[in-house]
Amino acid sequence: MSALQILGDGDQNQEKRELEERVLKAQADESSGQREALLGEYRSYVIKIASRICKRNITIQDDEYSIALAGFNEAITQYRRSEPSSFLTFAYMVVQRRLADHYRREQKHQNQVPLIPPDSRENEPTHREVVAESFERYRERELAEVRRLEIQQFSQSLARVGISMNDLVKSSPKHRDTREDMLAIARKIAANEKWMEEFLHQKTTKKSFAEKVGCHRRTLKRHRVYLTALVLVLIEDLPLLRDYLGLPVEKKGGGLGAEGDCNEEKSATLCGADS
Repeated sequence: MSALQILGDGDQNQEKRELEERVLKAQADESSGQREALLGEYRSYVIKIASRICKRNITIQDDEYSIALAGFNEAITQYRRSEPSSFLTFAYMVVQRRLADHYRREQKHQNQVPLIPPDSRENEPTHREVVAESFERYRERELAEVRRLEIQQFSQSLARVGISMNDLVKSSPKHRDTREDMLAIARKIAANEKWMEEFLHQKTTKKSFAEKVGCHRRTLKRHRVYLTALVLVLIEDLPLLRDYLGLPVEKKGGGLGAEGDCNEEKSATLCGADS
């Protein structure tokens, strides 16, 4: 079982499907005007995620905005219906990687690092099948890298509240109904800053708190580890996990900064427990 699977079952709503249909139409017919429409409609979204990734306010005058917008446009070109994430999550990942590449190039500029990486499509043979296969491998590597970084961040966030990935695996509910109930409670907690602070920073679950969120105290106590993980997904910058739960890509609350290390093999093998 993957880290995504531990937290629950994914869901796609009508709005996501309609957006993805527009993206596919933009790919299929450049004269449809869909690409230009999408770039215009989602300009504020691009600014918002670029500001979040860069950890400062980005404006349309900044180079980062141009890079982020180009990344969003690239996402429109690259997105496939078979992607494991929604289009906006996929676009977020592409923009994130493009900005990371930009900063790496800036840092290594004095060493004359080429702007075109060795595995760029521009260096591939022109045979169509070879290019297509190489491009798919490149996209798969990108997705795997973003997923790895997100699992690492999630592990660090859990560690800040005294939870390990192993704890999460052991405590994950087996029944879907229970997972859905916990997600509903997690959303209530994440939407209320005072409740969130109380829940994350108190070691015991009070009866008064359980009553506020509409759940029995024993139930909250039994599923506290799992519920904490869900709250962190809702407030942290974790678009893949949020998308898997059928939640908006953009976070709704303040994040808990985390430092530390993650045992990657352990994260990848989350895998053994039944949810």
